[in-house]
Amino acid sequence: MNLTKRLQTLAHKSGLKELPEQVRSRIERGLEQRVKLAITGLSRSGKTVFISTLAHHLLHADQGTSLPFFTPSAEGRILSVRDLSTEAETPFPLQSTLAGLQASPPHWPVSTEQLSEVRLAVKYRRPPGLGRALGEHSTLYIDLIDYPGEWLLDLPLLNLSFEQWCQQQQALFTDAPRVQVAGEFLELQRSIDWITPSSDEEQARLSRLFRDLLQQLREPPHSLSLLQPGRLLMPGDLDGSPLLHLFPMLVPLPEDADQAAPDSLYTRLKDAFERYKDEVIHPFYQNHFRHFDRQIVLVDCLKTLNQGEACFNDMQQALNGLLQSFQYGRNSLLRRLFRPRINRVLFAATKADHVTANQHHNLDRFLELMIQDARREMRFDGVSTSCMALASVRSTEAVQAKLDGQVLSCLRGYRKESDEEVALFPGEIPTELPRPEDWNDARFRFIDFAPRSLPRAGLKPEHHIRLDQALEYLTGDLLK
Repeated sequence: MNLTKRLQTLAHKSGLKELPEQVRSRIERGLEQRVKLAITGLSRSGKTVFISTLAHHLLHADQGTSLPFFTPSAEGRILSVRDLSTEAETPFPLQSTLAGLQASPPHWPVSTEQLSEVRLAVKYRRPPGLGRALGEHSTLYIDLIDYPGEWLLDLPLLNLSFEQWCQQQQALFTDAPRVQVAGEFLELQRSIDWITPSSDEEQARLSRLFRDLLQQLREPPHSLSLLQPGRLLMPGDLDGSPLLHLFPMLVPLPEDADQAAPDSLYTRLKDAFERYKDEVIHPFYQNHFRHFDRQIVLVDCLKTLNQGEACFNDMQQALNGLLQSFQYGRNSLLRRLFRPRINRVLFAATKADHVTANQHHNLDRFLELMIQDARREMRFDGVSTSCMALASVRSTEAVQAKLDGQVLSCLRGYRKESDEEVALFPGEIPTELPRPEDWNDARFRFIDFAPRSLPRAGLKPEHHIRLDQALEYLTGDLLK
């Protein structure tokens, strides 16, 4: 008899027709061997690829060939792994994303446009010791959720009023590159009478103009991250909805706001902001982000170095802001039952295969410096944290070249944009945060590589970098 049926039987014996859903789900979460992993990352940080390859390697973990630093697999204790994603409300398209990575030539999956979920059941054998008193075999259920990174940036809005959000955005739009790109939109806002009657059409038109502005700031050469509201960029099932007729005031708020007409643009936007929080952000947070146990935060450090100081500062601010939206703290049994919190966080610098192996330590160190403030707050709350450079799929191979009698460590792979094969020294990762004078066009020129084909079977350690170490940190202690 599974746990749900046992709970129903207990409820009937107690005189209840049905155990309340909230009580049942919380008890199940506390008593089952289940872990919900928050796969956190900004747009284009590699969440979909990470989830796909993590699931692929786990589904073959019983063979013990590709995850040498994932203890239960290396010790031969993984008996079988089953994909239960079809039980999810919106299953993750695992087979289609893997098909792209396994194609000839392989290609990266498209950006995520909707929320989806992977559910895996890992049946394993406990190691000798006291744990076997609970039985020799057990099953760990792992839930992984994929979602557009754009949606993530809306979570901090839950703690803001419309006026506070506008003030934050005004500060952002005084600096480059926003102030230059938004020149015409800023002029338009200065000409608006915010407290006199307006119309639905005007609100929708200005929202579309702001959406176009955000789209321009997201793309190279700007590549900014802190772009809100996120649903304007990736609406999902809200495409065309009046809920997205929203934008911030980038000019000073009206001094006579208390005299604003009920249908003024100021009042309309203020009401739209509250509806957006109540009907879009809050359900997303309540249904998914409140219940995570552990978290991996994926960060594309190489992109920030390539795009320059403004991109770097913007990503750093975005990451520190969104991490405040998660509940962190020690996760005892009682806390798991009634207020689950994240108790272990792994910060991962992606694209470790885009630099030579002797730069992996530098990439670890650079990420540590980027998120040091958020990490310090987590440690204060008793949360275990770690930083690691990894690559979900290895796109390059190590080669050596001679220059002026010296042997250089280089990489060989195919350029993402042209499929041209290249062999090069990609550059060095700084071990300190760059100073303003360190940013110049010539210093950082890391290129994007196309993936190498991922085998359907016969997986080996050479097909990833440190994916096994990430699994060990996030789940190793639960498989004992």
